[in-house]
Amino acid sequence: MPVPELTHEQRVAASAKAVAIRTKRAEIKRQLKAAKISLRDLLVVSQVDDVVAGMKVISVLEALPGIGQIKAHAIMEKCGIAMSRRLRGLGPHQVDALTKLIDSRVR
Repeated sequence: MPVPELTHEQRVAASAKAVAIRTKRAEIKRQLKAAKISLRDLLVVSQVDDVVAGMKVISVLEALPGIGQIKAHAIMEKCGIAMSRRLRGLGPHQVDALTKLIDSRVR
């Protein structure tokens, strides 16, 4: 299937939309790092916000305080979550396992 030709206005609109999405995701990661929002709250928001729902679970975990790449990978493996999974793709058992594991790490 060939890529559709976009007008200049359509390209500009798509670019602006992409920038807005990246900016919002970066702000969410900053809030996670500063502990202004919890993983549990973010999972609730992901049910109604497509921008949040499209975030990769691994990048969200890496944004949490005290969790880097190694710990994030270990958490994902322990919870049975694929590295490519996005927040919207998490099942109820995965969400439960993830929140319990993160909550136990915080305490």
